Amino acid sequence: MHIIDELLKYWGSKDKKALMTTDIQISNYEMNVVVIKILSWLKLEHKRSLWKAEGKKICFKPLEVNMQYPWCANLYNLVEKEKLFHDCFSIKEGKFDFSDTVSEEDKAIAREKAYQNYNPQKHI
Repeated sequence: MHIIDELLKYWGSKDKKALMTTDIQISNYEMNVVVIKILSWLKLEHKRSLWKAEGKKICFKPLEVNMQYPWCANLYNLVEKEKLFHDCFSIKEGKFDFSDTVSEEDKAIAREKAYQNYNPQKHI
């Protein structure tokens, strides 16, 4: 999935051009929060797939979004207005998840790519 490459590229460069083509007003800080939330969710989803493979009774879970939080409103705007986000993700009933058009194989690839490549430093 191309969007995962772009999210990871953004994480390194903080350049919004590859992620945004419309005139959505979103600061670098706000975009950072959205990207971190998506990549962290994908990373956890990959962990769930590993646990499931070990025989644990685990299921994938969408990311809960509450519009009272600015990052959730920004995420909603991106999914609504940006083709890159809209083609891959959807928000239904307060839950952010892959779009229905994304195959299970592509979901697995996206999860694993985030798991392998998104490793933020821990601050102690």
